[in-house]
Amino acid sequence: MLLNEVQEEVSGHMDEIIHLFKPGARIAVLVRLPEFPDRDFIMTNDDLDELISMISRRKATGGSCVS
Repeated sequence: MLLNEVQEEVSGHMDEIIHLFKPGARIAVLVRLPEFPDRDFIMTNDDLDELISMISRRKATGGSCVS
């Protein structure tokens, strides 16, 4: 699958998911391949600094992460 096809597919799913939350929610999809760090994929409607802050908060509190 080409990157633009992946972006289209992911975008459609993100649109469906975001409607499950209250208005104003932010969403991000992060995909990483540890063996290929230059092929990370991120798609979000959020500011990256805010996303980093959220991840840092979860990490600091030992908060649950879905895997």
